Amino acid sequence: MKIISRLAGVAALCALFAGSPTHAFAEYPERPVKLIVPYAPGGTVDVFARLIVPELEAKIGKPVIVENIQGAGGAIGVARAVRSPNDGYTILMGIVSDVVLAPLTESSAGYTYKDLEPIGPLGTSGLGVVANPALKIRNLSELIAYAKKNPGKVTYGATGAGSLPALAMEDFKRRAKVDMNFIPYASASKIAVDVMGGHLDVGVSGLPALLEHIKGNRLSGVGVLSKDRDLGNKDMPSAGETPELKGADFFFWTGLFAPKGTAAPIVNKLNVAFAEVLKEPKVKSRFADLGVKISDPASPQAFGAFVAQSNAQYEQLVKQSNTLKN
Repeated sequence: MKIISRLAGVAALCALFAGSPTHAFAEYPERPVKLIVPYAPGGTVDVFARLIVPELEAKIGKPVIVENIQGAGGAIGVARAVRSPNDGYTILMGIVSDVVLAPLTESSAGYTYKDLEPIGPLGTSGLGVVANPALKIRNLSELIAYAKKNPGKVTYGATGAGSLPALAMEDFKRRAKVDMNFIPYASASKIAVDVMGGHLDVGVSGLPALLEHIKGNRLSGVGVLSKDRDLGNKDMPSAGETPELKGADFFFWTGLFAPKGTAAPIVNKLNVAFAEVLKEPKVKSRFADLGVKISDPASPQAFGAFVAQSNAQYEQLVKQSNTLKN
């Protein structure tokens, strides 16, 4: 009878374990995972997502379905992710503009970076400054000199007032003590077209979207607004080597997130799988072709600390530039 009693106790414990949260996490994922991309199909972030999806599916053993939810500079898609169930079956590919900047500059965003659970970093890419080739501006110092000779006459295009390119250029003008005219645009592609057509003097955008035009000599690569030269085009000088821009360091970062409260075992499992994807030689090579520097593997906690630091940096910049929430 004692043996039977002990066996019954063991069976009960096994049944309890099988139905426990730990067991459920071990089985995750049991169905497809949705990856929200808060931009249109074919855009830079969408390209990034579709590059990792096949490898991520192989690592987690289930389909990963990309869902494009565009609008409001990425804020609509991020808000959708924030409101999604925190069960691990909805994740987000977010960038600095929509995760950090949108809540700082748009009261309608309805979220902050704290409403997301960091999974892990993907990488960084440059913020490029280009000019119409007819101006014969070859670097950032020459652009500053040209702007000083033509105060209030030089035009530059960047996406909306609260975007990273727009904020970086406010910092550029303050440091360099130049007066340039800001023309807001809805898309980076239109900026490039108008600079090539002579309707704009200068364009500021994510470097990956500009690389082909620079290679084809349709745009002059003036520089990048980061401390170091960029993987996408190492011939372009950086803000860090431009005396007038000492201390400037602007770049795009991209990473994976989940809704706040997603269980740590799920987040950790996705973090490990994502890091393994980014180690794949063909993935690294393809991102390098796009001018993206893959980040070193980082824990969710370390990535979260990086995002918080990024938020603090841009919160200060928003205050300095008087870019208020609207």
